[in-house]
Amino acid sequence: MFNVSEKAYCQALMALKNKDYALASEFFDEAAPYFGNDKEFVIFRQTAKLMVAVKAERRRLKKTDGIQIEEVFSDG
Repeated sequence: MFNVSEKAYCQALMALKNKDYALASEFFDEAAPYFGNDKEFVIFRQTAKLMVAVKAERRRLKKTDGIQIEEVFSDG
């Protein structure tokens, strides 16, 4: 059986797969006490936070100004 943090990590990865970065960020925050020192976890968590910030800034600007963001995930 998975503990609460492990379930949150799995849910965060599924949210990333579905490109729901805000939800992924919430699940990563929930899993952080257990996985906070894992390098892969930290990269995923920071990537989700960055994508939330980028999308928020794009909404704020309400235009793209020719900026294109390509989302690339290996093995996913």
